Amino acid sequence: MTEIHLLEQFVAFAECGTLLAAAERLHTSQPALTRSMKKLEADLGVSLFTRTKNHLALNETGLHAAEYARRVLEADQDFETRVRAFDRSLHTISIGFCAPVPQTVLTPMINSIFDGMTISADMMDDADFPEKLEKGTYQLAVTHYRPEGSLFHSKKCGHEDLFISLAPGNPLTFYPKIHLKDLDGLSILLLSRIGFWANVHRAKTPNSNYLLQIDGMAFAELVTNSSYPAFSSSYYIRRRDIIPGRVNVAIADPECHTDFYLVCLASEKKKYKALFDMVTEKTIQ
Repeated sequence: MTEIHLLEQFVAFAECGTLLAAAERLHTSQPALTRSMKKLEADLGVSLFTRTKNHLALNETGLHAAEYARRVLEADQDFETRVRAFDRSLHTISIGFCAPVPQTVLTPMINSIFDGMTISADMMDDADFPEKLEKGTYQLAVTHYRPEGSLFHSKKCGHEDLFISLAPGNPLTFYPKIHLKDLDGLSILLLSRIGFWANVHRAKTPNSNYLLQIDGMAFAELVTNSSYPAFSSSYYIRRRDIIPGRVNVAIADPECHTDFYLVCLASEKKKYKALFDMVTEKTIQ
């Protein structure tokens, strides 16, 4: 059976085009790489290269072999990823959250239902959450769209509206609602870990200067003691958990109003039934 490290070296040569470049990429010597290529040919029983005095190049068989080798390496990586993900899932539930509010609301519920399991959570844009569920990187995810296809089981678990928090003297406070474009060019306080919301903001405010804050307490302190605008959530406004002395103005853009969906693989539906039974479309609001 061909060894994986030989295929890795072979693909490196195919991509680099020369022994020197491939050896540098692999942090090995040219003689060692040459021996590996000869061993690969011996293992396969075919010639993969055209050799001249000072040059080594892939022949037609070698070109085809390089493509097959890439597929094998991808399959090997996928194998390792899936096996490790399954082993981790036996004692850890990995969850991808697309926004802070779903994480705030659902984490206590998940901890209560799956007492004794380790909960590992990510906060990021959810564009590739379905792929991560399929590969086993996540067992659960909360997305701002319903994944398509029979591979996934999903349930609406809430809704969130985005507002802009303004100092009383800001001219925008005189409007019942604004658009994101009205904020373009302003300096705006922003938490750094807000999932998919970050892309929503930046897409329509390319000229704004975002003053990123990592710490939530420092962020609240800056909002309280400055006139900088900051985004706020309907979840906290509904609970009157807001910064005193600020005016929260609604944002009209449709992408600032989103539903949330709890998602798992359809094959895992029974495993997470208790959680899906507990959440409703008003769990997050």
